[in-house]
Amino acid sequence: MQATSPFPFGNLSTELVLLIFAHAARPTFVKTGDDVPKNPYASALSLCRVSKVVRRTVLPELLRTIFLPEYDNVTAFVRALRMQQVFALQENDLRFDYAGRIDRIWFGQICEPPPQAPVHSSFASSTTSERDIDFSLLAPVVLSAPSLALDFESLWLLYGCLESAWSSHVNTNDSIRVPPPWRINNLTLVGEFNRWRPLTSTAEGSAFLASISRLSFLSPARAQTHLLPTYDPCFDDLEHRKYPLPEWMTSVPWESFKHLQTVSLVLPRIVLTVAAKTCLSEENVDVELLTLFDPPRSAYWEPKDISAYIESGEGRVVSVGVRTKLGYSPIQFTVSFDWEEAWTCGLLK
Repeated sequence: MQATSPFPFGNLSTELVLLIFAHAARPTFVKTGDDVPKNPYASALSLCRVSKVVRRTVLPELLRTIFLPEYDNVTAFVRALRMQQVFALQENDLRFDYAGRIDRIWFGQICEPPPQAPVHSSFASSTTSERDIDFSLLAPVVLSAPSLALDFESLWLLYGCLESAWSSHVNTNDSIRVPPPWRINNLTLVGEFNRWRPLTSTAEGSAFLASISRLSFLSPARAQTHLLPTYDPCFDDLEHRKYPLPEWMTSVPWESFKHLQTVSLVLPRIVLTVAAKTCLSEENVDVELLTLFDPPRSAYWEPKDISAYIESGEGRVVSVGVRTKLGYSPIQFTVSFDWEEAWTCGLLK
């Protein structure tokens, strides 16, 4: 087998070489068929070690979409922010301001850790403080991204960021005229619906909800369908879409979203027959994404059938494919939706 000769980068202009590096550094969020998880940022991280010039070229591509599915990913991100803070104080050439570089951030299902028991100072270690999430570092970066997606179990991260940023905001000389300390206008909420009160009962939370112009819901994370029907009986009239909106929409505090322009939600269309091919597999299923152009404005909103929104022009439905994992039991299938991949790949825009 003939060895492949290396590509002669020296024959290219510097501008073209840097463009190639930037393209190669773009994260790949599409999952492969095997079960081995792959770091979508692996190529960018490798290129960052080439030189300082290449590092400054690829970092904007790496930071464009931040994907933090687990608690350890969040703490690692905070450690990177802490390192950048040190670089800035030292005026190090490796310093790079993350804020303003990020377009989208995803937080997975990250439960708030229980409070730590008091530890005597003689037993305290530096690693304990490094494990904690420093919202004074995290908030400016997270809130600078125009688009934020997070699981309902991760709302405590949003609360912490808002509280940290708001305390500095209200201490300004004219907090009324100064814009709020965030750029987020596109909010995506994932999973089973939780309490809204931590947002609606605080000044910073209320101001945040009032500033959102686009709201999306990716729920449920799982669905179950019995084997007797050929599809979920909740969606038994797919052709004309005569089925109603989900009941959970009546519990959303719509009056808090004062500048909301559109609201989107997914309507999973599950088609499973008794003669399923496999007991445990990954498949793509069609998901109907409904967007309402005239979203609810008050708590007294009365939902209509989906077909009524479509016929009046108040809503639109598009179909997208979402990767799922099918789990089998003797009487039903459990379908887990991979909203992470769909969101990071831009399928649910």
